[in-house]
Amino acid sequence: MTVRQVIDLARGRELRQLAVKDDITTLLGYYNMGVIELYKRFPLKVEEVIIELLDGQDIYTLPADFMWIVAAYGETTPSDSSSVNILPINEEDEPDSINTVGWNKVQIPLSIAGARVSIIYVSSPEYLTEENLTDIAEFPVQLLEALVHYIGFCGHVSQDGDAQKENNVHYQRFVASCELVRTMGMYNTDDVSMNKRIETRGFE
Repeated sequence: MTVRQVIDLARGRELRQLAVKDDITTLLGYYNMGVIELYKRFPLKVEEVIIELLDGQDIYTLPADFMWIVAAYGETTPSDSSSVNILPINEEDEPDSINTVGWNKVQIPLSIAGARVSIIYVSSPEYLTEENLTDIAEFPVQLLEALVHYIGFCGHVSQDGDAQKENNVHYQRFVASCELVRTMGMYNTDDVSMNKRIETRGFE
């Protein structure tokens, strides 16, 4: 399904009585905001960044598309019998914990052995413009209903204050649709382990 087809669904349903349905630029903005909301609730796109550790430096900047950390891995030492060195995240009592110290920065303890750390993170969606209307929508079809409800919510928010009740209805439908996907297990958010991937990146 293309981005335009998703927007057309919202135009024919949630937005059919609103004048904004004919403003493609505004609707694309609603689409972008809706996809961001889906990415906040589900790890729809997971990426990896390998950080080369520098002497005397413990703060590192993550890529621009970083949203939050899923997992972190360090290199194993010759004396370590384990195949993967899983590092804790944001655990104050753990000396080897990777800590988020800014929206796009992590603190990596100087005591961590090895020259590299692998950070697995949920990345943000690409911001789309009118040139992307024929692109394939980058989210699973089971979240289509939720996205259309969110576009409807944005459309009604743009109206006067008398539409407050309608705004709430569309937002509640969005939340309920996301929750249904989660409770029915239609999108797996629990297991995004990258253990095998570490081996392919040169970690031993």
